[in-house]
Amino acid sequence: MDRRGFLKGVAGGGALGAMPLAALAQLDEAGGGGVRAVMLVAQAELPQALAIASGLSTELGVRPVAAGVRELGSFAGVTALLERAGRGRVVGVMDDASALIFQQIAAARGAGLVMDTYRRVEATSLVAFAINT
Repeated sequence: MDRRGFLKGVAGGGALGAMPLAALAQLDEAGGGGVRAVMLVAQAELPQALAIASGLSTELGVRPVAAGVRELGSFAGVTALLERAGRGRVVGVMDDASALIFQQIAAARGAGLVMDTYRRVEATSLVAFAINT
């Protein structure tokens, strides 16, 4: 297999690699091909994040939750989102500062980071990640 051609195809496939993230988000680590419940969170103030979340929502079959920067930047807001997610997986699309806060609070609650990716869309840096709650 030509690695360069493969990597070009993967890089050009989507702004945040939506297909691999969507497929990974639904897989259950227990093997057996089970499907985990997924909650998709997008930063409400960023149209790019909402657009990417909209594309992911089609793939995941869930509606995205638009969370404001105040909610994503506070312990109480992130905790409420994590409690709403239950024992599933959270897929987030937000700016890098909000993603860092979200991931740190989730880690403090025992969640494990499955995947994260950083991309620049226009002048905005976005982070897409998946967390097991």
